[in-house]
Amino acid sequence: MGWLVRAHAADRWRIVLYNEQRFANPAEDAMATDRLLSLSQAARLVGVRRKTLQQLIQESKLQVFEGAIRESELLKEFPEARFEQSGMVERMHRIREGALFKCPRENRPSAEQLAGELHRLRLQLVETRLELESYQQLTAEFQERLYDLQEHCDHRQAAMLGTVITWLGGQLSRHR
Repeated sequence: MGWLVRAHAADRWRIVLYNEQRFANPAEDAMATDRLLSLSQAARLVGVRRKTLQQLIQESKLQVFEGAIRESELLKEFPEARFEQSGMVERMHRIREGALFKCPRENRPSAEQLAGELHRLRLQLVETRLELESYQQLTAEFQERLYDLQEHCDHRQAAMLGTVITWLGGQLSRHR
């Protein structure tokens, strides 16, 4: 026998008494390291819809604790579920823990810094839009000049310019 301290969502800690030897019954094994799961997580884990779990809760076949379901409760109703094989719960806990502490508070930008960055990005967006507009005008003028050239040249040159104009039109329509 020993004590297992586990981190839990919303900065709560749980201390669970566990037996160091593995139980033969998976339901007893899950009770030893019981975790709370959201309804969505529980439904994905056992392969049913959330609505099914909600009906079981309303019928008092599943007990909830602060809106979450314990693994042991799931195993009572779904004994075929194998939590240790899925790895989904452990992966979800690792992702959550990694995301919570990626940016320490002292390294987070202040509201003033964020407002300054937002202003700088807005100005950059306006400049980029103006530049795009000028390129669009330039392209339209280039197309017009190609049409004018096509009208004033011989048949062979007009065919070649027609190929260039068709290609340019296709490229422009693809990138809009």
